[in-house]
Amino acid sequence: MEKVRRVVFVWSPVVLWMGLIFFLSSFHKLQASPISWQDFVIRKTAHFLEYAILYILLYRGLTFTSGLAFKKRLIISLAMTIFYAFTDELHQNMVNGRTGRFFDIGIDSLGALGGLLFVLKLVKYLPEKLKKELTV
Repeated sequence: MEKVRRVVFVWSPVVLWMGLIFFLSSFHKLQASPISWQDFVIRKTAHFLEYAILYILLYRGLTFTSGLAFKKRLIISLAMTIFYAFTDELHQNMVNGRTGRFFDIGIDSLGALGGLLFVLKLVKYLPEKLKKELTV
């Protein structure tokens, strides 16, 4: 029973975050600013951050439930995040007024790489309590 609770605790944030991304992708047009260049920058920054967070959550899930080696967790988390970015753009193709774009998959993939760099370089600077949430 404890193992089931751990899996639910670790993977629920991943599922909820993916659900939030899916939900936001379902809107016809989300506009962050009436000024077009600001809107572009804000939306692409949001793409980057959404997928950096998704990467970190996936990495955390694999860390606490898979038993995989560190490098494998890094790579599998990256592949899963990029795959989800691809499926999200496919989903947007089915939403009226939206189009999936390879450019956005690129931004999302850069976000995933940002999450990977966070895990590699910045986790060690977190307070111990937070660090334990990302490492075994």
